Amino acid sequence: MTIGIPAYNAGSWIVPAIESALGQTWPNKELLVLDDGSSDGTVQRVAAFGDRLRLLQARTGRSSLARDLLLEAASGEWIQWLDHDDYLLPEKIATQIAEAGSLADADILFSPYLLERWSHGSVESRDLQPLDDPRDLPRTWLSSQFPQNGALLWRREKLLALGGWKDLPIDYYDDYQVYWRAIRSSLRFRYTPTPGAVYRVCHLESLTSSNIPDALRWRARMVQQAVRELQPLGQWTPPRREAAQSEYARILRVLDRLAPEFVEPLSDEARLTDLWSERALTEAAEPHFRWLVRLLGFRRARRIRRLVRSCGRPLRSARKGASGPRASAGSR
Repeated sequence: MTIGIPAYNAGSWIVPAIESALGQTWPNKELLVLDDGSSDGTVQRVAAFGDRLRLLQARTGRSSLARDLLLEAASGEWIQWLDHDDYLLPEKIATQIAEAGSLADADILFSPYLLERWSHGSVESRDLQPLDDPRDLPRTWLSSQFPQNGALLWRREKLLALGGWKDLPIDYYDDYQVYWRAIRSSLRFRYTPTPGAVYRVCHLESLTSSNIPDALRWRARMVQQAVRELQPLGQWTPPRREAAQSEYARILRVLDRLAPEFVEPLSDEARLTDLWSERALTEAAEPHFRWLVRLLGFRRARRIRRLVRSCGRPLRSARKGASGPRASAGSR
């Protein structure tokens, strides 16, 4: 078993990640950490663990390329990925392998994971992220329920044959890009029900979180392409359609707040790929806006909201301007 950790400016978070990897009860393991040009002391923190791990160094500038270097350097039959600010519960690997039973007909083991939210330097919550139907892999992927990469174990030779993270056009949703490759290549997934990977939401910006509008636009295009692949094969089932429409509606809702200029083009594209659903858009809308979407439809409701907001801005400015002189007069 190889545990691979790509690291870049990980700060002190790399230490508990490494400790959780070394603390795995599964006996036959190696730990590889690849530092991708950090400038914050990450290398020194990793090196302090001595020969308990193997430190690799590179300057790829892309998380996908860093993972590929780790994949090539690994010697284990199976590989466990771990991001530098996440961690594994001690029995994660051992439990997952035990629950899988025979590994002869499995290429990927996957489990639910725990989402740990941090606030002001301490844990705010830790919640299980369940899967509605782990038997339906495309539906799980379309609904963004596929586990975070730490919750999977990959048979190394199968991941290499798949191409790993090579040739990804962009690093947004890079794990989901590889998952879809694996699904479409008919790799053999095995579900194991016990969560053992902990995904932290706390501090450091990832590529996706720091570029949310572009990342979501890319995710929308990923969903569109998946639909185009499923439809001619007769695999565009009602549950998958519902999952994809709900995911697309969620994307449009967030983009309408962060980058409204993306919404109309993506809405037009949704109509061409059976992703447009007024029901899903209504359910995804903010509670105070949902009634208007239900009454008028998403596009008309958006226009009215934009009109109200555009009228409200000059009104607020006028009120501020009017209050200024009165305050000055009162002070005199």
